[in-house]
Amino acid sequence: MQYLRILAAFAGQPWAMQPEKLEAISAFLMFKARGGSLSPEEVQARISDRRAADAVKSPGGVAVLPVQGVISQRMGMMQDISGGTSTDMLSQQFDAALADDTVKAIVFAHDSPGGGTYGVDELATKIRNARGVKPIVAQVDSLSASASYYLASQADEIVVTPGGEAGSIGVYSVHEDISQMLEREGVKPTLIKAQNGIYKAETANIQPLSAEAHDYLQQRVNLAEEAFIKAVADGRKVTQTQVRDNFGKGRMFGAQELVKRGMADRIGTIQDTLQRFGVSAPRLGASANARRMFAAGENPSLSQIEEVLREAGFPNALATAFVSRGKGALRSESEPEETRTLSPDAKASLLNFMARLG
Repeated sequence: MQYLRILAAFAGQPWAMQPEKLEAISAFLMFKARGGSLSPEEVQARISDRRAADAVKSPGGVAVLPVQGVISQRMGMMQDISGGTSTDMLSQQFDAALADDTVKAIVFAHDSPGGGTYGVDELATKIRNARGVKPIVAQVDSLSASASYYLASQADEIVVTPGGEAGSIGVYSVHEDISQMLEREGVKPTLIKAQNGIYKAETANIQPLSAEAHDYLQQRVNLAEEAFIKAVADGRKVTQTQVRDNFGKGRMFGAQELVKRGMADRIGTIQDTLQRFGVSAPRLGASANARRMFAAGENPSLSQIEEVLREAGFPNALATAFVSRGKGALRSESEPEETRTLSPDAKASLLNFMARLG
């Protein structure tokens, strides 16, 4: 019954997230509620988000704060499902970077489909109010959707990597009626409410959603979206009408279109952004390490190959997908992933690719 309770919590709040991601999480929760079981590796294969990394201060005095995976206020439920970013933790990292005299600039590194709305507006306001203290840059590398863009729009500027995309401005909620599923399982729950709480549990997913409860959820979604649009307008220094009419109405855009619409300021990689602040960020570290391993008769792991692609400018999601599809070129499918060896053809192709990188 644990995941039934999580499903109820899942349906009880507005979400500022890419629909595809929310559908994946919803399907996973439903699978678990039906008694399904997955290993940690299989969970990652289904949801495919990495755990959010810790904040990093570069040698040049630039604090890089990762905004990765699903965004949630405290990450209790979402951390178990797909990892992600806690707005509470990110807020603490931001405060520390602002207070650190050795930090000359702050870069939020976004690679997120968005998440819940709780805690997002508060953090967005904090970022916007801190403008002028130190340069604040939102670097899209390579995804900034919904709640992630909510936060990114509050920085002094938004930089999008060439293959990146951002947008998905909007809020919605999901109600999944599981009453028939429970009936098939022989479970018939009964809601017992106090006399005065006539609306208590009106959105519970163990029963169909009434028209009145639907209207209530619609009002909550509308209010959350109004706050979203206002924050983006304030952050980007445009009118709310411009956001409503020109910022996509829930759609995502690539780098060039984002700049054209005023949703971003420039196109550049995170290496470009760091170099603007005098931080050297070589692109070919992973490639050089992979060459060294080949020269020693060793094979790089899949994660190292993925890093080669990232350093070559591939969007994060594309690099991951490329490597995942390339598993068919591996010789020993029965071996652990990190110890498998590349076929001669795959090895030659990778060496040729790295040679073209320089």
